[in-house]
Amino acid sequence: NAYVTKLNQILGDKLEGETIEAIAVKAKADGDGPLFNQAAQHFNHSFYFAAMKPNAPGSMPAELETALTKDFESVDAFKTAFMDKAVGNFGSGWTWLVYDTADTKLKIVNTGNAGMPEGTQRPVLTMDV
Repeated sequence: NAYVTKLNQILGDKLEGETIEAIAVKAKADGDGPLFNQAAQHFNHSFYFAAMKPNAPGSMPAELETALTKDFESVDAFKTAFMDKAVGNFGSGWTWLVYDTADTKLKIVNTGNAGMPEGTQRPVLTMDV
């Protein structure tokens, strides 16, 4: 809530109708640190919490399992790599599973503070570290 409240104070009615992701990307491109931090943290937390749900099925979708196995050798190898990457993310930040449209592969990336996937990276899963 604090990110949204501060974001609304900074924005007013500017950029109305834009997605939160588009606002964060524009703010970063414009070098507007305060706006980027609020918008990106709002995006990151919204994405993070949207992935959580009660009574989720005990197994992952077959398509995801196939993709993880293709790019990480196995689901267990992915889990280990994801946790290792997260533990190595110094300070405040995020660890992401992204799909990179440039080479059509799943990758694990770390971002610091309010950082979020950029460019050809599309978020699949994240963990707040």
